[in-house]
Amino acid sequence: MNSSHSLLLLISVLLFASVAHSTSKGKPPKINAKTDKWEIAYRLNESVTLPCQADGDPTPTYFWKKNNEVLNTSGSHYTMQSGNLVIRQTKQGDDGEYKCFAQNEHGIAFGLAMKLQAAVINAFSSGVTHVVKPSVGDYLKIPCAAPHSYPKSTPYFGYNPPSSSHKLQHIENNDRVMLDYNGTLHFANVFLNDSLDYIGDINYVCVLNNPNLGTYVQGGDYKVIPQVNTGSTDPRGPMLRWSEYLVTAIKGTTKLLKCIFSGLPTPVVTWHAVDMLGKKIDRFTVTQPGAVTGPEIQLTNIDVSDEGRYTCTAENPKTHVRANHTIQLEVESSPYWARTLLDRYVDEEDNVEIDCEAHGRPKPIIQWFINSVPVNEQSFTGRKSLSGYKLRYRSVTVNDSQVIQCLASNQHGAILENIVLKVNAEEPSFMETPKDKKVVAGTTVQFECNTRGAPKPTIEWFQGIPLSKVSGSRFYIQDNGRRLEIRNTEIEDSNTYRCQASNKHGRNSATVVLMVRSPTSIASNQVNKVVRATEEVVIRCDVTTDSNELANLVVEWLRNGRRIDFKTETHMYMDSTRSLRIKSSKVTDTGEFSCNATNGLDSATSATSTLRVRDRPDSPHNVTILSCNVTTAEISWIAGNDNNDQITEFTIYYSGNFSSGNKTYHPGSTVEPGSRYHDQVSVHPWSRYTFHVTATNNIGKSDLSKVSGQTCNTRSVPPDRNPTGVCGSLSSAQQLVITWDPMPENEHNGEGFHYIVSYRRYGSSDGETKRNVEDSKQKSISIHGQKEPFALFEIYVRAANRLGTAPMPDKQLVRSGEGKPQVIAQNFKLVEGSVNGSSAQFFWDPVDTSEETVRGFFRGYRIVFWKSAEPNIRRSEDILINKPFELCHLQLTIPPPALRRRRHHHHHHRHVRSTDRVYGSTSQLWPLSDISAAVQVLNQANAGPDSNVIEFRTPAGAPGKVSNLVVVERGWSHLIVKWQLPLEFTGDIVGYNVDYSVVTPAVGTSSHVQINDPNQKRYKIQRLDYLTKYRISVTAVTVAGLGEEESVIGETLPMNNPDAPKIINISTLDNSANVSWLHSDLQPPLNPGSEFFVKFKGPDNSTVVQVFYPDQDSDDNWANVTGLEKGKYEVWVTARSGIGEMERETNSRSWIVLIGLNNTVIAPTTSELLIYHHASAGWFIILMCIIALLLLVLLIVCILRRTHGDMYPVYEKEKMWRHHPLAPDETPFGEYTPSSDNPHLGRSQGSLDSDEKPMESDSDSLEEYEDQDASKFNEDGSFIGQYTGKRKPGSTKPSAINTSV
Repeated sequence: MNSSHSLLLLISVLLFASVAHSTSKGKPPKINAKTDKWEIAYRLNESVTLPCQADGDPTPTYFWKKNNEVLNTSGSHYTMQSGNLVIRQTKQGDDGEYKCFAQNEHGIAFGLAMKLQAAVINAFSSGVTHVVKPSVGDYLKIPCAAPHSYPKSTPYFGYNPPSSSHKLQHIENNDRVMLDYNGTLHFANVFLNDSLDYIGDINYVCVLNNPNLGTYVQGGDYKVIPQVNTGSTDPRGPMLRWSEYLVTAIKGTTKLLKCIFSGLPTPVVTWHAVDMLGKKIDRFTVTQPGAVTGPEIQLTNIDVSDEGRYTCTAENPKTHVRANHTIQLEVESSPYWARTLLDRYVDEEDNVEIDCEAHGRPKPIIQWFINSVPVNEQSFTGRKSLSGYKLRYRSVTVNDSQVIQCLASNQHGAILENIVLKVNAEEPSFMETPKDKKVVAGTTVQFECNTRGAPKPTIEWFQGIPLSKVSGSRFYIQDNGRRLEIRNTEIEDSNTYRCQASNKHGRNSATVVLMVRSPTSIASNQVNKVVRATEEVVIRCDVTTDSNELANLVVEWLRNGRRIDFKTETHMYMDSTRSLRIKSSKVTDTGEFSCNATNGLDSATSATSTLRVRDRPDSPHNVTILSCNVTTAEISWIAGNDNNDQITEFTIYYSGNFSSGNKTYHPGSTVEPGSRYHDQVSVHPWSRYTFHVTATNNIGKSDLSKVSGQTCNTRSVPPDRNPTGVCGSLSSAQQLVITWDPMPENEHNGEGFHYIVSYRRYGSSDGETKRNVEDSKQKSISIHGQKEPFALFEIYVRAANRLGTAPMPDKQLVRSGEGKPQVIAQNFKLVEGSVNGSSAQFFWDPVDTSEETVRGFFRGYRIVFWKSAEPNIRRSEDILINKPFELCHLQLTIPPPALRRRRHHHHHHRHVRSTDRVYGSTSQLWPLSDISAAVQVLNQANAGPDSNVIEFRTPAGAPGKVSNLVVVERGWSHLIVKWQLPLEFTGDIVGYNVDYSVVTPAVGTSSHVQINDPNQKRYKIQRLDYLTKYRISVTAVTVAGLGEEESVIGETLPMNNPDAPKIINISTLDNSANVSWLHSDLQPPLNPGSEFFVKFKGPDNSTVVQVFYPDQDSDDNWANVTGLEKGKYEVWVTARSGIGEMERETNSRSWIVLIGLNNTVIAPTTSELLIYHHASAGWFIILMCIIALLLLVLLIVCILRRTHGDMYPVYEKEKMWRHHPLAPDETPFGEYTPSSDNPHLGRSQGSLDSDEKPMESDSDSLEEYEDQDASKFNEDGSFIGQYTGKRKPGSTKPSAINTSV
């Protein structure tokens, strides 16, 4: 470097260093506009624009140099537009090298030099026409001495057509005729038509074109006259006429290689290439379109790997003589950077290295410039050094801000890069302030403190108030303080942390908050449940999380690893305890369940619980009839799903119905599961069978399978059995009734089925009497005209059809019907001291029990009793001595009686029998009533006449169940129940007992409340748990004791604020006010309060008067507040539910009351005044007096009615409860039917000695009272009878209400 350059460099550095020292803000210039056209050809008298655009802060200014001299751009010829140089009306002297410079106070940048040169093309030097006369078949070349042209152009050959209207035509190149790269035209062999005589008198012309000028020149004409000589057509071997030996190609460009051979016929040229290591190269293509051989090849986007030897081989297709030539291809390149060169923005005191390594062939020369001034290794000392392609700065200062240029060049080109070196000097600041964090204890947390500053700030961390340096084994400060890491965090780490950055220019800090939360966990509640379908399933999810994150806690349930969507799985839900509840489980619910809980910080997953839901099996399918015979059929099927419970058996069902209506299927054979899914089932002759199959497991039986597609038809045979159950009936006197069980249609075995019934008097010598019964469904026959009751007959019933009869059945003995007993019990009396509110004991003399007097089989006695004033309404109590007569299965050699019992519909009561007295009792008497009673003698079917009648009166008794017990109001901490008096009067009610307890699970004991006011029939139960079911029982109490308990289930509501009450009226006097309200402003109420308070805010705006309103036994909601002083009051009602921490309150809208000021009331929803004057108070008092007088009169009337024995008429009570006594669809019990004085009402059950026949059929006798449970009889054979009301004979509709007792 010469001394002038050194001085310029020193001045430039000092200039920009002084500016840089004054401020570290801003940015040196950086040239952005670049072009690949470093040589630019221009046309004279036209404008040329050379680009130059730069960035920088402040905005750079520009200047240009031409041939290293500053160019004056203030004139009209050279101007600048935003840095671009514009040359107007170019002229010959504009040729030269142009370079752009951009500068600001931080440095100077410049662009790569651009060479500008005027485009030119010269004319050919000679216009002489050359004549050549080659022999046909010989090689020929025509040279072209092309003149000078810029930019350089390659000539080509053409010809001018005879007509001047046609443009110059090109000579097309092919394998025989072609140009070399110097412009010489070669003919591999000459043809006669190469003379162009077929076109006209035409010459070959050499043409040179300059695209920049848009023009061409031509010259050097040649006239070709081919000569035909002896041997012109003889083959000639290939000979190389033109090619290159050493070719240099530039990396990234396209290169053509050509070999021109002569020969006849035209040689075929092929190519082969290998690299320097002998490896084949095949990236080239023949330039002739569609050809695989040819004299010219092309290589595109050349790379170093294309270097090698390219051999062209020419072969004569006739003589097969070959010639070849090798071209050595070397690849060079223009310079390129080894790596991307980036601007350097560094901080004070940083060390900087700028690497300008460049590659190229040949190796580029690196030149350095600082702010456009050339520098070399001798230009630097001290902190700066230059060595080859590396420029180094140690501990930079703001004075080092500058623009550094790297220029790399070789013979193929040059590259230039402006590198901005910007040195910052500033106090610390935060690129991003650290953020507050919430983490879970036990995890690792990091705080990033991204600061900037020049020099680089020193970072320190502090914690707490007052500040103290962060320290501890779990605290790590990393990356020179930029990161604080706390490992295995603990709750105590929750604190404030401060990041403080400082350098020589100042200090800055940022504070963050760390919140450490307890981890979320789920208690191990793993269960393995096996339930039946439809059972409710509960799987717990006991989640605990930090109390501060409860509001963010989200729990979801998974089944088999997939989230449960409760919108689609509507039978599942998550309750308030986060447990999963499956209301009605299904088999498809079987799976693995787990809950997942997250609060946004961490999550926990429970252990997996398994659920297996068992259900009845699915129906079998593919039921098939394998075979069908007269008595058997073989059926097969395929088992369905067992629904998680092993199938224990299969049952085959069959139907042999003949009609086309609904078929009845009956169970056939049962098969245990296994490998066999088929079995035989018994069938009947003359039937058409179809089959179903069911599967059974421990849960139950499946539905019937689909019916078998085929039918099984069996042929007809005579019946193979006779009817069973052959017997008789004693209910009809003077009749022999023979009964049997009808045979089902599938046992008729053929058409024409009927029964043959045979009978004769036992011991008689007369023959059998036979009757045919054609109706197969008939089950009895009556033979009238029997003079003697209870006579003995021998009978049988035989089955038959058109094909024959069944085997002869055994004969049986039966009795004809019983008569009415004629004997009457004597001396019927009441046992002294045995009467109470519902029972009494009697005795009487025994009777003669012979068949003649009883006219049948003696059973015992019947005590009948009625209210003396209502003789048609009777009750009875049977005192049975003997077990029921066993009419069926009489032995032919053994006379009756039989000992088989039969059911009886009456209450039976224990009796005592001595040698001279019979005792009996009843517990079905009416309390507080005048009673009449008698006794009757019973046989199997009838009762005899009444004995002597006795009369007595019953005292008061224990009450029955209260009526209409209902829950009328539900809140979340209370329930209100109401009831009515018992339907049956047993004496004056003196109070009620109320008991309540949790339904399930049973917790604690029942709570008891005693109500001593008989008029209170409403009770509010308070301080209950929310969402809990309670069983509430109410028992009426009389002087005789407790009655029967009646209960109801009530469930409290979910916990919530109570509904706001609604004030509906306020009336005032001079010193008091009466407030009325509704429990809820909503109708119906959603969650009414349990307790209510009336509150007055006084004239001094501080006193609040509270009036507690208990609201226990009244639907009225009002309270009277007295002792109010004159003035303005704000009034409202408060509803309260719950107690203690669970207490919730809601206020009504407030009203305004003016006491002593015209007693004005202002409602909250209107501005009108509801004015109540003093006179209105007088009217109110009068009205209250009238109501009190009416209540007194009503009370006197009630007392008078009670003294006349009509204190509690059930008949009237039924009407009060909307059961009209004339209702046509209800049947009365006899004891509550009104007397026969009312023509619209039905009659009670008549006594057995009445002339009226009961409504029931012949079978509705004492025989029908069969009871299979022998334990209900006493040791002597008696049982406790029941009474029942019967309809009047002939009635089609009942005429009175059925009243439960």
